Amino acid sequence: MALINSEGSNISYDSSELIEDLKQDILEFGNDYIVAVWYKQIEGVTVYTNYDFINEDSPIDKSELQDGEQIKPMTMGALLTALEQQNSLF
Repeated sequence: MALINSEGSNISYDSSELIEDLKQDILEFGNDYIVAVWYKQIEGVTVYTNYDFINEDSPIDKSELQDGEQIKPMTMGALLTALEQQNSLF
């Protein structure tokens, strides 16, 4: 199922490559492993655009964010569910 914004429009975002990368990381680290997740609002819904491992010795630099993007921690399992939902029309 695609994401639905407040106006009832279906919103999807091609996340196929990111999903494949994440599935490989889940096999290695598990569903409960917490990563830093890039997200932004598109047409009134939260869309996840990237993720990276959290490394306190090398924190993520704000210059890695594109316009409107923010970062939050999330488990890889929860991120996979969100990515599959937003990718559902592709």
